[in-house]
Amino acid sequence: MNVNVRAMPYWPEIDGLRTIAVLSVYLFHLHLNPLFLPGGFVGVDVFFVISGFLIASLLVLDFDSGHFSLLRFYQRRIARIAPASFFVLGLTMIVGRFVYSAQDFALLGVNGAAAALSAINIQLLSQGNYFQTSPDAQPLLHYWSLSVEEQFYVSFPLVLFLTLRFTTRPIYALSLYCALSYVGWIVATRYAPTAAFYLLPTRAWELLAGACLALARQRGFQFSLSNARHSFVAGIALLFISFLWITPNSFSGWVAAVPVLATVLLLASLEKAPELARKALANSAMVFIGKRSYSLYLWHWPVFSFVDYQFYCQNVAVRLALKIGISCGATFLTYQLLENPMRTWLNSPRWRLSALGAFGLAMVALFVTGIAIRSTYYLSASPQSIATGGIPINSKAQRSVVLIGDSQGVMYGYELASLAQSLDFALYNLSVTGTNELPGEYKTLWPEVERFLENRTPDVVVLAGRWSVKLWDPGAVEHLREGLHFLTQRARQVLVLAEPPWAPSVATREGMRDGARPPFFEDRVPEEKRLQINATLRAFESRRVRILDIADLLQAGDASIIVIDSRGRLTFHDRGHLSDAGTTLVRPRLQQALSEAFLND
Repeated sequence: MNVNVRAMPYWPEIDGLRTIAVLSVYLFHLHLNPLFLPGGFVGVDVFFVISGFLIASLLVLDFDSGHFSLLRFYQRRIARIAPASFFVLGLTMIVGRFVYSAQDFALLGVNGAAAALSAINIQLLSQGNYFQTSPDAQPLLHYWSLSVEEQFYVSFPLVLFLTLRFTTRPIYALSLYCALSYVGWIVATRYAPTAAFYLLPTRAWELLAGACLALARQRGFQFSLSNARHSFVAGIALLFISFLWITPNSFSGWVAAVPVLATVLLLASLEKAPELARKALANSAMVFIGKRSYSLYLWHWPVFSFVDYQFYCQNVAVRLALKIGISCGATFLTYQLLENPMRTWLNSPRWRLSALGAFGLAMVALFVTGIAIRSTYYLSASPQSIATGGIPINSKAQRSVVLIGDSQGVMYGYELASLAQSLDFALYNLSVTGTNELPGEYKTLWPEVERFLENRTPDVVVLAGRWSVKLWDPGAVEHLREGLHFLTQRARQVLVLAEPPWAPSVATREGMRDGARPPFFEDRVPEEKRLQINATLRAFESRRVRILDIADLLQAGDASIIVIDSRGRLTFHDRGHLSDAGTTLVRPRLQQALSEAFLND
């Protein structure tokens, strides 16, 4: 029998703690009531401490007995984490293809690629605060905590080995690392709270707190019976205070230490805790859920996201039933058929190299799949690529179309790429989200556009922009005039796409989950502004310049905005941008305009 198994007995009480942690997170994400369990998200912090405690316990035993093997350590981690994690990741990307809009599916792709590399916590820094991110379009958001743990597993064995080998009092050294990370957390939550939340250096103290306890325990530390009981009661009290008192807005600075301290006290006193409390934690139902807590944690967020995204018009009770039923069913099947049997199989010494190889192949396959999804469904060129053609589609075709613009241009990239195949033209997508591409604009990419078109004569240039912002300044009208003059010297036809109507703020999935229903009408101020800007655009119309107004395609007979298409998909990605369902409504007019332009060559 393995030395670690004999020296590190199974504690069913720890599975009980896992149950408390995962159910707190689960209930918090169900959003049953803002006043119910406002601090349920700190269950993740409980998991961090437990993970640090168990990993350090195993490593110290291995080091002390002389049985440590880095390959064996990573084999155990792969066997424990990878099968269920990669399975949920892959299936989430598959389901996302059928549920999400092109834009949201592309975001899922890039997040999936980052999750496969255990780096989604870094990727999410660009997407803002965890508590303010739209959950229904981010089904892999919870993988940030897995990435933090996996990054910890990469570095911690070496850190612990060097600490044990070269320091006379390793528990002090480990405590110093923990304290430094905690100070980093305190400082970072003040100046860079999002980075503090997501990154390992400012989260390592939670795992190190568990590791310090593990090392102290292996070196003989134990509570007396009386102290253990007091510590257990204090730990339980602090834990439930955390669940009921801490909120997303208050989770910063020293406050985060409360659930961490609670978990350390509970783990330190488990062996001598009151018998009734130990029996409650080791109860068969608690252990049953605790053993499946990893699968439940993996499944709950994508299921909640997909249900909210797909069934936004259903009432709360229906969505709640779907969330609980699907997440629990998927959890039990995954544990029974995949997680548990694969852990046993992959932990076998004879499969060590196979486990490492399979892990590497699966990681690469999921990463490549995620990048392919991102590059296929969201066509925003990089600024550095514009002068060489941006994103080329069907580049060997004889006819050519160049797409220029900001996020409004990117919005049509997917649809124009499809038209490039069906009408057999080469598309050069030069549009870039969040930039300017007209002459004279702030930090404009117009010089790169000029370089690309310098020696080319495309059949059509499609120009799209946030005109309601760009053209409100009279000076910007001259920028457009200058740009159109250059483009008409190069291209046979310039198509200027007018802005779509602005959707009202309640015409979103969240708004409809809260009870808003069609018909929706454009607010008066943005409508008047849009109509005024469209009149400005029409003044530029000529034989070589055509203004394509698409507002009527997105409005019903009563002038209400078509927010939901015939298949139940939202036509708007946000208030001012169409989803792929929305650009599909515009496609016939785009196709007609391009066909007419080709015929007039």
